[in-house]
Amino acid sequence: MDRINLQKKTKSQIGKIEMYWFENESIGLAKTLFHKFTIPLEPFNSGLDYVAQPEKTEVVIDWVHLNVKDPTQLNGLNLKTSADIETSIYLGSAHNPCDIISLTLTGVADNIFVIDCKLFVDFEHEGVGQNEEFVFSTQLQLDLDVKEY
Repeated sequence: MDRINLQKKTKSQIGKIEMYWFENESIGLAKTLFHKFTIPLEPFNSGLDYVAQPEKTEVVIDWVHLNVKDPTQLNGLNLKTSADIETSIYLGSAHNPCDIISLTLTGVADNIFVIDCKLFVDFEHEGVGQNEEFVFSTQLQLDLDVKEY
């Protein structure tokens, strides 16, 4: 398998943090507040000949349950992969799961945070390419409108 080489081919763009309430009684999940981080990547040529180029994709970090008193106070947040957090990059029309090696949020203004993140991208999961690490830093805007799912 070829190497996608995200680090050399793309950069992270300004993203967003959303908050949402979710419950599922059938699995015993009470109403819980989650955060979702979405970081778009600059479109790039992935080298995959079976999808249109350049590819447009994003890093999605979802189901983040922080269990904090104030869910808007994210300054200093440090995350690593846990069983509950789902992180992925869709590329080559495939779901490519990621492990968070490190993730730090630093507040720089009201509801604006800098994310510094290092991911292990499992491109071998669906045969898209060789596994690799992807390191990025960008700003995220916190959306204060809490959704209900």
